[in-house]
Amino acid sequence: MSLKGNRSQVSRTVSAGIVSISSGELHTLTTCNCEIAVLPVELLFELQSPYFQKNDNTITVHNHEGGYSVFCDGKVEAGRETYTIRNYIERSNKLKGHVDYKDYRETLLTKPIVLFTKARKTNQESPRDKAFAVIVNTRHPNIRAEIEKGMNNAITSVWGESYSLQFDFQRVIKQFFSTVNYDTDGEGLTISFEFKVDALFDISYLFGFSKRKAEVNGKVLNLFSANEEKRKKSENVPGQNQ
Repeated sequence: MSLKGNRSQVSRTVSAGIVSISSGELHTLTTCNCEIAVLPVELLFELQSPYFQKNDNTITVHNHEGGYSVFCDGKVEAGRETYTIRNYIERSNKLKGHVDYKDYRETLLTKPIVLFTKARKTNQESPRDKAFAVIVNTRHPNIRAEIEKGMNNAITSVWGESYSLQFDFQRVIKQFFSTVNYDTDGEGLTISFEFKVDALFDISYLFGFSKRKAEVNGKVLNLFSANEEKRKKSENVPGQNQ
């Protein structure tokens, strides 16, 4: 399995300024009740610098003490720079057994997921693509339930055969961007895995009958930092402290 993050390094502490999404005393959209959040990539790197260490044209993801599971293709644009991401997880993974499956499931559910995508203003004559980070709070009960349902349904529908499962966040993010006069093709907003069983000839898998798709929906919080109030909200994007 091509997991480039270390799932076993579970967060226990978090730096000042990051509010725990597991805290029972917090009830705002920016923390416990935040399901999905969208903000510019450079703003995420700025506000969450303990977890996204910048060094020249490289961003190293630190997630053994708080932070995020970053699913991407290894590159991301922030402002006018293109950065190489280190310690990320491939958006498509091959799982070779139940241990891999368990690790992947826990990777999805133990800390928020970060995806990268691009969008452009629809009301400009010459719009330029802008990179955004999409934070999926898999610790929120609604999001967690959708992830678990997708994985459980896939298992029960294939009767021990090989199968693939794709989690799709495109629809909800496209709908969100349309409300703020942005357009996106949704690239970067899916993650998937293939689970292979030991079988000489798996007909259902070979002919694509065991391909499953789970569309994930949720309330999207706009964290574009247009004013000081929104900037303060952005400082409390879902991080982990457990």
